[in-house]
Amino acid sequence: MDKRVKLNLCYFLFLLLSSINVSLTLTTTNSFTKSNPFTPKSAITRYWKTQILNKKPIPSFLLSKASPLAPFEFTLYTKLASNHSLSSHLSSFCTLADLCCFLDSEASNTGHAKDSNFALYDPKKFSNYGTNRLGGSDTFKNYSENTNFASSDFAKYSGASTGHHEGFTSYATDGNVANSNFTSYASDATGGTGDFSSYMPRVNVPDLHFATYSANGNNHPMTFKSYVDDTNSGNQQFSNYAKNGNGVPVGFTSYGDTSNVIGSGFSHYGELANGANDSFKAYSSNANNPKNDFKAYGGNGGNAGSDSFVSYRDGANSGSDTFLSYGKKSNSGKTTFVNYGKSFNPGSDSFREYGKGSTGQSTGFSIYALNTTFKDYTKTGVRFGQYTKPSSSSKKVGGSLVNKWIEPVKFFREKMLKKGTIMMMPDIIDKMPKRSFLPRAITSKLPFATNEFILTLHHGARAMELSWHLDQVRAKLKFAIGYLRMT
Repeated sequence: MDKRVKLNLCYFLFLLLSSINVSLTLTTTNSFTKSNPFTPKSAITRYWKTQILNKKPIPSFLLSKASPLAPFEFTLYTKLASNHSLSSHLSSFCTLADLCCFLDSEASNTGHAKDSNFALYDPKKFSNYGTNRLGGSDTFKNYSENTNFASSDFAKYSGASTGHHEGFTSYATDGNVANSNFTSYASDATGGTGDFSSYMPRVNVPDLHFATYSANGNNHPMTFKSYVDDTNSGNQQFSNYAKNGNGVPVGFTSYGDTSNVIGSGFSHYGELANGANDSFKAYSSNANNPKNDFKAYGGNGGNAGSDSFVSYRDGANSGSDTFLSYGKKSNSGKTTFVNYGKSFNPGSDSFREYGKGSTGQSTGFSIYALNTTFKDYTKTGVRFGQYTKPSSSSKKVGGSLVNKWIEPVKFFREKMLKKGTIMMMPDIIDKMPKRSFLPRAITSKLPFATNEFILTLHHGARAMELSWHLDQVRAKLKFAIGYLRMT
């Protein structure tokens, strides 16, 4: 045989054997990785084969929810849980184990003298942010979008600033359980503006708190436009808002529009303020059973305040408003209610001590709805125009109008279940972030029997709230286990 042919044949055989060797090596490695006996998924598989005797294959759901922790990570976090030191590594633990965790982020205490633009940002705490700023602006755009737990705290934000602008646009859009806390926001601020546009739309259970917001401020107008629209449930609290402020106008436009069971509380809003100018336009319109509570609003010495309620709760389904001590002991105040409370199903409105003890108070009701009670109301300066009185001919809203708050094909009637009837499937896709079960070796060492674990993560009212929820879950689990044992 030719020498050159022999060399080519040898070279070919060498490459063939090398490829087979590499292929066998990779196959062995992958097989070892997939069947690593020290992973939580392998532990579930072993338990199923030894304890479940029906000889059926393990459900794919259980395997998909197995903890993704690698053997080294599993050993590390098991040891940390045994030593009660897991709380110092919770951030990495929740990420690697696919857990949904409520974690308190560290507050940012810097003053930030330069303009800031927060786009596509995650939840964070801002403390003393923008304090004593002179001019400039900070913009929060597309902040915490599509986030499961959007939680942000703005403490003493833009305090004592001059001519500073804050903009919140498309904030926490399509989030679930959004929580924001504005404490001492823009207090002692002079000039500048604050703009909340498209704030928390389509959010499930928004929880917002504005405490001592724009207190002692001077001409720092605030605008709320498309605020918590299309949301489900939730609550907003305005406490001591614009208290002792001078010319601090606040405008609410399309606030809580088409929302479901939304609640707002205004406590000591605009108290002792001078020249406050607040407008509520299309507030809680087309909403389902909105509840608003105004307590001590614009009273106790307020001077020359002006409030306007236009198309308030218009087109809503039921709902209730309570005005307690509204404008009490104020001076030269003016309030206008135009097309107020014209809901489909009659709501409930209560005015108690409205404008009582005030001087020069002017109040006008135009095209006002029924089911209204007035107690201890000021006898002067009140005008009623086109006031709707209860009558037997009043109509209640029908099915199609009420059902617009119900998700399509979420509910159906038995008569629709017929052969040949085509029905659209409801949206049952799990939109929650990916999450997995924790291995028993870790869960057995977590101090769920006490509130110690919660108190190491959170403080104050948040810790108390989470502890209460944990106690409720434990009680329900004990009841369910006891019921199963009885049956």
